[in-house]
Amino acid sequence: MEFLGCYNFLLGCLIVRSRFLPRIIGVFMMIAGLSYQLFLSPPLASHHFPYLIVPAGAIGELSLVFWLVIFGVNSQRWKEQAN
Repeated sequence: MEFLGCYNFLLGCLIVRSRFLPRIIGVFMMIAGLSYQLFLSPPLASHHFPYLIVPAGAIGELSLVFWLVIFGVNSQRWKEQAN
């Protein structure tokens, strides 16, 4: 879970810096990544799992999934960036 936290945090940083997805999704992903880092301390993770880790992870990861399924990536900005 610690590596998933690093992945989510770095992916959130990339989303915040990009112009293809809303920045708030990147912020949610960064929060999810930080909450997964609580697994570095198992007693702390077991205490906060249902109250902090699950909601933060769900909001971060599901917002990205739903945005990509419903709206996708802004192709006009993608083509502008490629030129």
